[in-house]
Amino acid sequence: MKYSLKELIIQIEKPDLSQYKKYTPLFIEEAGKGLNWTEWDEDVFNDFFEKAHNSVAYLGQGVLRPHHKKVIKKNWLKLAPHLKAIASSQDIPLWDEYKTIRNIIKECTEDNMQIATNRMLACLQPKLLCTEVDLKKVNELIGYIQTYTDIKLPHYDKEKWESASYTLLELFHQLFPDRDALDFAYIPWKLLELFKEKEKIEIVTYWLISSNDSIFRLEDCLNESQYVDWQSSFSPKVGDVVFIYRTKPTQRVCYMMEVVAINIPYRKTINDIKYWGEKHSPKGETNPDEPYHRLKVLGKNSMLLHLDELKKLGLKGVPQGPRKIFGNLLEHILSVFNAGPTDNDFEELPSFEGLFEGAKKTIAVNQYERNRDARQKCIDAHGYKCKVCGMDFEKMYGELGRGFIHIHHVVPISTIGKEYLLDPVKDLVPVCPNCHAMLHRGINGRVLTVEELRNVVGKQK
Repeated sequence: MKYSLKELIIQIEKPDLSQYKKYTPLFIEEAGKGLNWTEWDEDVFNDFFEKAHNSVAYLGQGVLRPHHKKVIKKNWLKLAPHLKAIASSQDIPLWDEYKTIRNIIKECTEDNMQIATNRMLACLQPKLLCTEVDLKKVNELIGYIQTYTDIKLPHYDKEKWESASYTLLELFHQLFPDRDALDFAYIPWKLLELFKEKEKIEIVTYWLISSNDSIFRLEDCLNESQYVDWQSSFSPKVGDVVFIYRTKPTQRVCYMMEVVAINIPYRKTINDIKYWGEKHSPKGETNPDEPYHRLKVLGKNSMLLHLDELKKLGLKGVPQGPRKIFGNLLEHILSVFNAGPTDNDFEELPSFEGLFEGAKKTIAVNQYERNRDARQKCIDAHGYKCKVCGMDFEKMYGELGRGFIHIHHVVPISTIGKEYLLDPVKDLVPVCPNCHAMLHRGINGRVLTVEELRNVVGKQK
């Protein structure tokens, strides 16, 4: 389900910002003078660090403890020129200055004091820096926004709080250009709470888990059944979607599955012992009450989602333990599965009179019925050559490549969301797997047209 981000923000109840809005401008003004802290207006300095922080902490920003303030005071002469630069530049991100301040505080303490440092930077430059100062939470919020709203954020550095927070605040400014920057203080924290509350009720969580063929022959299992029972090494809810990555030699995300039951005791699971390797066995063999989750196949794609491609989209390394996925990585994986199975994975589906396509199935993520007759009519009209690069699989591979091609929906079914009368000649086009992947990878989240990608290919020749 997609939400309007602007409407979500409007419905958030605004907390009391009086102390924050009173002392933050004064703190910026004093820091902009570049003075030793002892030369500050004592009330401003103490009220900001001892009183105003209570208001900001209420906004989910973290608290400057007495020892934090002590460190900041002790190193003020080192920090002052850099704080002054930031305070004097309210409309331009000063990446080097943020880094310098972070390094100074890190050198003077036994830890890096990330939360305290982020909080001080956010109050020095509230127009540019988000008032949610926990990097993990900011990334989590951006993940929710990219996955569950109508917004597509530009690429940002997920390892740097400054980059993530700047991206987030820039988005809020675009949505509410007439609001004062200080009015955005409560939005990140409250919005994250709102998403988490909705997640409990209706938002699907997407998981990435890995499968080792030498331990469990997953493909053999799923060739005989639509279901597999998975050991409870993660905590999904019914309706969540799980993508399964197969390790070497495959190194691809091959399956999209729905969680249909959770915490099933091993003694009640599907008997799959014949798929286990000789040196391995399920933990439930020694503990009949070991909990398992039941997964049902929603889609299969064995060609397009290789590890190298996933790394380009933000995956940090080879998937090990289960993890939640968001943002660009999730969007790309979904686009591949929504584009339909690759030819060698194509399952025969019943024909529909009138060639209607796109009827949604009532599952946790939109899955769309594909019409085999429509595919054949497209091939009859256009042939088996790729309409982008001209690839002819039969010429390249001989008998092995005869009859192989992908079929691309000119308007992705996932963006239509309703039944529509399909014109197999105008709405479908044959493309090779590489071009198919590039069409859906697109630019800034937009699927490319065949003509646009053809131009890209032409420039490379």
